[in-house]
Amino acid sequence: MIRSLLSVAVVFGLSSTAFANDDQYYQIKSYTVKDVTAEFAVSEPMAQAGLTESCETGKEIKPRFVGEKADDVTNPLNVLEVFVDQIINIGKKIFAVIQAGRPVVNVKIDTANALPKGLTCWSDLAGWNIPQTKVYQVTYYNGFGMAIVDFSYRLTFTAGGNVDGVGKYITNATFMPANLSVAWGFEFDANAAIPSVLNTGTRKAPVAGMQMNMDWKVSSPISYEQATETYFVSGENTLTELE
Repeated sequence: MIRSLLSVAVVFGLSSTAFANDDQYYQIKSYTVKDVTAEFAVSEPMAQAGLTESCETGKEIKPRFVGEKADDVTNPLNVLEVFVDQIINIGKKIFAVIQAGRPVVNVKIDTANALPKGLTCWSDLAGWNIPQTKVYQVTYYNGFGMAIVDFSYRLTFTAGGNVDGVGKYITNATFMPANLSVAWGFEFDANAAIPSVLNTGTRKAPVAGMQMNMDWKVSSPISYEQATETYFVSGENTLTELE
């Protein structure tokens, strides 16, 4: 009888240790986000997302400021009025980057654009800077200090385009998966969000601004975490990481 009780105690002790180890494995303890652009070649495929896409308006572009009369034209039907101080997003506002634990790589890349109202295509503007790319790495650790999620994403944008020398705008702003590794027993999803575009300049000299969010969530049988990294892109060709 005593031997049986001892056996039960040993089994119970081992089971408790196993459950405790399971808890530590499935626990989402901490995470880090760091700039790893130097570790990725900017010439990798898709680094200039969307720039090969063609789009045409088929109309003459004539810049116009709100509250002012447009110049006289011969045929008004052939004129596209462009409200250079009214900046809108022509493109995706929310799109999946990681879905069901797998990178989402579209044939036609989802992009956002901060362009003047009246335009539908970035190629109607001139003076674009070369595309800018940054790569960030997100790493999650469990109770053992193991890396359970290793996710790298690329933020790409092109800035500085103008309409007849007026304005500085943004096109082909997007997030793309660069690398993903998820440990067994964990789930990971990520979405890109472009909540706002705005004019950070003046009515006479508009400068587009765009907020870009990378949202993600990681879960296990006992833990759930959600986080967001926020960036601000300017038509001045700058990228700022927001706290």
